[in-house]
Amino acid sequence: MEIGKRIKEYREKNKITQKDFAQKIGATQSFLSLVENGSVDIETPTMLKKVIDIIGEENTEKKVDKLMGALEKKMDNVNSPNHYKIPGCDFESIDIIRARLGLGTSFFLEGNVIKYLIRAEKKNGKEDYEKARKYLNWLVEEQGSVAELAFNSKEVISEECGTDWLNIIGGITQDMKAKRALILNEVFNQFYDNNYKTALALIDKLLED
Repeated sequence: MEIGKRIKEYREKNKITQKDFAQKIGATQSFLSLVENGSVDIETPTMLKKVIDIIGEENTEKKVDKLMGALEKKMDNVNSPNHYKIPGCDFESIDIIRARLGLGTSFFLEGNVIKYLIRAEKKNGKEDYEKARKYLNWLVEEQGSVAELAFNSKEVISEECGTDWLNIIGGITQDMKAKRALILNEVFNQFYDNNYKTALALIDKLLED
């Protein structure tokens, strides 16, 4: 978590706000706040490289090697991540998942949207929102063939988890500013109503901020 202390020292020395620094590295302000207070670490090579380029921080040999390897391979962790590619094949793991699950693929896609929306503010920031958007796009493509599939409502989900939705969304958005928290809550509302295109537009608003 040392990198968080270095970022804070650099910001304060150069009079850069958390919001401005977060924008420079493609993160949300709430995520950067968690990094600076030591709650989470920066795990994505591209974001870590941006931080190092800005503050001129020497990092551990292991992390530098990881960064350089990622840059050499020109990784795209959202649209075409190398770790999901299969050597010698012109398809990725998602194609095998679709072939295996058939209509059930939509359940897999829904699960990943939820995962990335929940963790975005506490882990990889904009990259996680972009991943959620990617899975939502796939859901839009699948929607015509899965209209009859039954997903549990927000109320049923809350009941199954032994709580209510206000408690769940409150925990997800606890470090967010009010405006962004309201937008993310509405993303979930539209998502759970199967209004995927509206949810996509709302995620775009989060990415613009």
